[in-house]
Amino acid sequence: MKLQLYTREQCDLCEKAEALLAVAGLDDRYERVYIDEDVDLLSRYADQIPVVINPETGEKLSWPFTASQVRDIVEAG
Repeated sequence: MKLQLYTREQCDLCEKAEALLAVAGLDDRYERVYIDEDVDLLSRYADQIPVVINPETGEKLSWPFTASQVRDIVEAG
């Protein structure tokens, strides 16, 4: 199972979120989803990014989140 990281180009908070995922040991357990090209995702998440989603459970975390919170949604899947 891979988490999804909803992100945008040139997003400082998104870079911080990716660093947090790496520190948490999850850097190989997520895929980036760039929302800029998807009107629906952009309208839903533009003011919430970065957002981490567990696609199996639908659980999501909007920034700010902690490594512990991300691990919790990984374990929920």
